[in-house]
Amino acid sequence: MLAVGLKSDFFWTDKNKMFLNKLLLFFCLVFCLHQNVFGQCNALQPARFVDFDTDQSCAPVTVTKFIIRYTFTSQQNPDDISIVYEWNDPGGNRTVVSGAGLTVTNNDRVYEANATFVYNTNNGRCSIQPSATLYFRGVACLTSRQVQAAFFWSTDDQANGVVAMAPDSWDVCYENPIVNAQFRDASNFNCNIVAEPDNPNRETRHMQFVYGTNHNAAATIRNLTLTDGGAQPLTDGAGNLVNVETRGTGVPVQGAYFGPIVTVPVPADAPTAVSFPMNAPMNLANIVGNQFEVTLYNWNVCNPWNGDANNPNYEDAIATTGYITIVAAPTPAFFTRDALGNARTSFCIGEDISFRNQTPNVGANAYRWEFYDDAAGTIFLRRITSQSPTFSFATGGQKLVRLTAISNTAQGTCEAQTTRIVNITPALVADIAITDLANNPISGDFCQETTAPLTPFNVRFSDVSAGVATPTTRWRWEFVDQNGNVSFQFPAGGGYASTQLGPFDRVFTTPGLYKVRLFIRDSDTGCETDHEDTVRIFEKPRPAFTFNRVCIGNDTHFEDASTINPIIPEETIVLREWDMNFDGTFDADASLNDETSFDYTFTTSGTHRVALRLTTSEGECLQYIEQDVLVDPLPNASIAADVTTGCSVLEVTFTNNSIVGQPDGIREYYWEFKEQSETNFEVESIQRPTDPGFGNTHQIDFENTTSINKVYDVRLRVVTVNGCEQISNTVVITVNPGPNSGFASLNYSPFDNNCSPVTVNFAVDNQTRALNPTDYEWTVSDASGVISQVSTGTIPTYTHVFPNTDQIVKNYQITLSTTLVSGCSEDSTRIIQVSPIPSGTFVVNTLDNTCQKTSYNFEATQKGLVEYEWTILINNVIVFSQMMTDDNIDYEVNKTGANQNLEIRLRTRNVTNCQSIQESESIVVPRSTNLVASFMATPTVQTLPNATVTITNTSTPGPWQYAWDFGDNNTSTSPTVSSHTYTQAGTYAITLTISDNSCSSLQTVMVQINPTPPIVDFSYDPPRGCAPLTVDFTNLSQFADPSTYVWQFGANQGSSNAVNPSYTYFEPGIYTVSLTAANTTGDVDTEVKSMIIEVLPSAVAQFSVYPNVLDLPGDILYTNNRSAGATGYLWDFGDNTTSDAEQPTHKYEQEGNYIIQLIAYGPDGCNDTTQIDTPVKAVMSGRLAIPNAFRPNLSGPGSTNKLNNEVFIPLMTRVSKFQMLVFNRWGTLMFESSDQEVGWDGYYKGQLCPQDVYVYKLIIEYDDGKSITQTGDINLIR
Repeated sequence: MLAVGLKSDFFWTDKNKMFLNKLLLFFCLVFCLHQNVFGQCNALQPARFVDFDTDQSCAPVTVTKFIIRYTFTSQQNPDDISIVYEWNDPGGNRTVVSGAGLTVTNNDRVYEANATFVYNTNNGRCSIQPSATLYFRGVACLTSRQVQAAFFWSTDDQANGVVAMAPDSWDVCYENPIVNAQFRDASNFNCNIVAEPDNPNRETRHMQFVYGTNHNAAATIRNLTLTDGGAQPLTDGAGNLVNVETRGTGVPVQGAYFGPIVTVPVPADAPTAVSFPMNAPMNLANIVGNQFEVTLYNWNVCNPWNGDANNPNYEDAIATTGYITIVAAPTPAFFTRDALGNARTSFCIGEDISFRNQTPNVGANAYRWEFYDDAAGTIFLRRITSQSPTFSFATGGQKLVRLTAISNTAQGTCEAQTTRIVNITPALVADIAITDLANNPISGDFCQETTAPLTPFNVRFSDVSAGVATPTTRWRWEFVDQNGNVSFQFPAGGGYASTQLGPFDRVFTTPGLYKVRLFIRDSDTGCETDHEDTVRIFEKPRPAFTFNRVCIGNDTHFEDASTINPIIPEETIVLREWDMNFDGTFDADASLNDETSFDYTFTTSGTHRVALRLTTSEGECLQYIEQDVLVDPLPNASIAADVTTGCSVLEVTFTNNSIVGQPDGIREYYWEFKEQSETNFEVESIQRPTDPGFGNTHQIDFENTTSINKVYDVRLRVVTVNGCEQISNTVVITVNPGPNSGFASLNYSPFDNNCSPVTVNFAVDNQTRALNPTDYEWTVSDASGVISQVSTGTIPTYTHVFPNTDQIVKNYQITLSTTLVSGCSEDSTRIIQVSPIPSGTFVVNTLDNTCQKTSYNFEATQKGLVEYEWTILINNVIVFSQMMTDDNIDYEVNKTGANQNLEIRLRTRNVTNCQSIQESESIVVPRSTNLVASFMATPTVQTLPNATVTITNTSTPGPWQYAWDFGDNNTSTSPTVSSHTYTQAGTYAITLTISDNSCSSLQTVMVQINPTPPIVDFSYDPPRGCAPLTVDFTNLSQFADPSTYVWQFGANQGSSNAVNPSYTYFEPGIYTVSLTAANTTGDVDTEVKSMIIEVLPSAVAQFSVYPNVLDLPGDILYTNNRSAGATGYLWDFGDNTTSDAEQPTHKYEQEGNYIIQLIAYGPDGCNDTTQIDTPVKAVMSGRLAIPNAFRPNLSGPGSTNKLNNEVFIPLMTRVSKFQMLVFNRWGTLMFESSDQEVGWDGYYKGQLCPQDVYVYKLIIEYDDGKSITQTGDINLIR
């Protein structure tokens, strides 16, 4: 459908109408042409003929023919048909075949064309995909497009291919040997299966490594060999090729060694060639930059190898090269600076030090920073591999820092190191130990009572700072009270002591947060470390809660009223635990944890002990409170009425059934009633147990003066002395508005037998009939209540059947209720007596059943009757018949060779002369068998380990089935059981049952196995020794249960339940040890060995020394003897000298590392030996200490005042040669000195230098000949 849209304001003129007609004609022609072409394309058959071929797979590829034939279903005009070939090449070429180029047959229905094309390139693709399409009048029939595909492969450097070696350069660090240098073929094959899975070039490849191509003897690797079966020389010591060989057909190739031609067979998906390993010794002539070249040649199906290994066609191959290259090691360098960027070499403990890496070409290497806790580099701290790390030292002293730069690519030891010393102060890291007065570590948190008496807490504070003190080390202590005020300081006045202080013993009582601080400062640098510890005296929480007294069944409401007096804001009550049945041991109800307001229902009345326990967040202080919670019982409430319905006035007597057995004292009983039409009960009367004449009955008269019935609800409300009340059941009373009944039994006489059932006819007498009642209601009842109630309306007669299923005379009451027109009624009652029918049922009991006879007892179910008539028949023949007063008889039947049918019959008569029906039972008496079970078991009483019972089977022989039960879950069916062994103590019943199909016999014998009593004994080793003494106890007990062992190791000592325990005695003394054990049945034995372990008091050896490094000669080693309980001492200083002084000093004469040992002699030879962990080092070496800042004298140059730090000069000892140079940041030499006593005064050419960072360089030679060169930063401060 064609739609043309026009503007709404378009004006229709003749010219416009003409234009519109032409436009519509054009659209019609296009549409019709399209419809025509579409129709002709539909006439093209889907089947077509195609013949396609190429000359080869490798470029250039020629399509030698591409024949295609199309067939129409109808005749076509050949001038409308053309076939277009699109070659899909980089140039976008196409070939159009039409007119005479087409072969037209079959009455212009079949059209055939052929075209060729040459592909020289293909945009890096591995296949060619030309297509042919039939066009009708220049429009393509899309379903006619035919696509063909063929290979387009090339050499392995084309398309996705790459010829490559890995690595491309084998780097070796200078002054290192070449070790197994090897290259592998890392090529990516042209048109491989990954890049071109449809047409992969998986044809055979060939590769060859040639060694020493393009050789330059002056810049090569000397003495290089390769390994091919053995060592093959490549170059000599002068760098010349040892064996020069030339190969090749068109383009010759020269090299030192030609590797084999390596074949990668079909399917060739990846290279496999690897060069021979090459090696060369370290040669200083192999300088940085020297190279040795290796070339890899590659042939594939598109540039195939000529097959001649001696003269390959290198001109056709694709080549790439690799090199063995000598490279230089990196040159590491760095400097240090602080967080502000100032270059420095002295820092404080914990200060971040920025290590700036200055290595040339810094990003090309890997780095290893090593930080040491000493200047010698022996105490390793940490390794970092980042380029420029930040690090801080936790202790003071001179620290060595080593930077190693490592080449990432070179073979060999291609790394270099540089070191620098940084100075860290102060030399000690402050630390405080908190202990009790016995030096046991404690936390410092204490919980104080809320009321007096308060507990005093003794705390000892000791200096346990880490490091070695120096002459410039200073100490200071501060104690801050709970108000934040310094209550004690040492030294007083804010100063610092030059010696170590403490320990300090302090007593804390008042709750609060107390702080103690230790400051350690270096007096030269001003660097300081401090440590702060706290003592927190928490006040225990104050638990409290409220509750209400309730009656049972009601919820008791609990409210937490606890408080806490926190010493820090974070201190809170973190746990509230409730024990709702506290018995002295707190057992928390987890469901009530952290409840502060809740209801709880006690299931029983009475006094309940409830406890609340609180735990605080800080110090975990605990406190609990317990209170008695009373829950009162509910009273009992139950009433009954003697009558609930009647005519007015109705007197009802109510019985209070709840007077006796009340759980609580009763205050009042409220009798309440209401008419059912009313809502609220009224109190009719109140009874109190104290009232005169109080009893359990109460009468209420109900009057109904209306013409309709009144219905009342009556109840009793009981209230206890504690206000708990209970309401009884409700009794409903019906009062009818406020007549005579008479009748007679027509066929009943009380003097007859009247055996059940009795049918009696009743008739209303004439006097009652005369009243014209509206209804006669007959009610039959017995002692259990009403049985039936029948209304006969106005019919004055009634018949009823009275049964008696009991065994005594039964009295029935039959009541006639006569209802008048007024609705009230009157009644009269007669008694009907019915005699019972006795029961003739009986029970058969088998008294004895042997294999020769069976004895029975027949027992009547009903006892005490006047007469029992027993009849017995065997095989339908009466063998016994008798009337008697016995309600049971015994009867014995002799068995015969066949089964007998025994029938028993019984008829009974009672005192009312009523007779039962005859009951009968039938029994089959089995045939006779001679079968008697009998055995003997000996002995019948034994004590473990004796537990075997000998059994002798004395049963009558026969083909019986035997069943033994030994009473211990073991059984047997063997007739020849001779014995049985029990594994446990106990009393056992051995039972033998023998049987055949109709007879069995059983015998039981009891045996007793008694348990073995325990025998308790033990040994111990050693019996005597120095404290702490560990004694091994060996359990020698027998016949004891391992779970019952109880060891007691002496007064105030521990215990154990282990079998063979070891116990350590820490306190001197003589101890008694006991062991108690029991057997499985509870027999107990105890072995007590008195005064067997003697623990002797021991000395405790402990000491420290300082300093740890001594300069020889002259430095003195000081000792600090901290031993306890010793009577004498022996010091061994590790240099063959000793001392028995308590706290000696010592001088070493020779250099070395010395382990110092101390023996503390105790009484009874209980000595203790200890030694220092780190040896003392005595060195004959000079010392060098360099300040990092100085403040020149502003009055002018020439100052020599070193003490006031006005001159920059190192502190040195044993230095024989000295040179110091000072430069500014631009490299200008500001000062130079060769005199150890002359330093820089901060002036240059008579002028004071500006405040800045300057660089010094020191060249030092010590007396022992060692020399160092050291550079660093110096801060000039003005």
